[in-house]
Amino acid sequence: MEPKINLLVVEDEALIAENLRLSLEDLGYHVSTICYTFAEAERALTAPTLPADLVLLDINLSSADPARSGLALGQLLQERQGPPFLFLTAYSDLDTIREATRLRPSGYLIKPVNNATLFAAIQTALENHQRHQQALPPGPAEVTAKETATGGPPDFFFVKLGDRTHRLLWAEVSALEAGKNYVTLRTAAYKSGYPIRGSLTYVLEQLVPAALRPQFLRVSRSMCLNVAYLTGFDQEYLYCGDHRYENTPTGQALVQAALRQR
Repeated sequence: MEPKINLLVVEDEALIAENLRLSLEDLGYHVSTICYTFAEAERALTAPTLPADLVLLDINLSSADPARSGLALGQLLQERQGPPFLFLTAYSDLDTIREATRLRPSGYLIKPVNNATLFAAIQTALENHQRHQQALPPGPAEVTAKETATGGPPDFFFVKLGDRTHRLLWAEVSALEAGKNYVTLRTAAYKSGYPIRGSLTYVLEQLVPAALRPQFLRVSRSMCLNVAYLTGFDQEYLYCGDHRYENTPTGQALVQAALRQR
């Protein structure tokens, strides 16, 4: 099985937790642990090894004690310099938001949240964490924050290659290939592809950054090719990167027009 980005979820309502797990797995992540109580989460977050690249925290964990809330867990992660964390909560009052932002989370999402927003928030959190770990100058990080604030998806995504987390650009995706229930993102760096559950239309319109969408030619019902990687075509195939795809009259017409403009 291909390694995936590992997420730890803290959510006290089992139905919400299960729906969130399904949404995250649909987006290509692996939910390594779900904690339903403060005690479970505290044990997981203080374990010698924490199998998570990112933590999603509910704030209200069925306790009136503020010392046993998601905010307290955020404080714990901050003190231990643990993985990045996002608050995913129904609380949107100003006092809660002020208290949460004091802990410098990587994001604050109000329930219910759609998959596109969730995907963008997780990818941006991983990006900012990686930049912080590498101690890069603040300039690029500010660009990322501004881009996220506009509500658009980031121009990158993260995948696990072996034991390492790698940042890939959407511009590096040579093709979007739809199967029965998944769309596989093809890149030169990630030969086996990166699967996301959903339709080709959903991935193209919700996850691919708007500025890059014109580069992806819908050559058939199940295939989009990135014009930047098109190398040619013949009667049988369209050639894109290291792959070839079955040619169609529609695909051939689009490719001819795209190659003339290059």
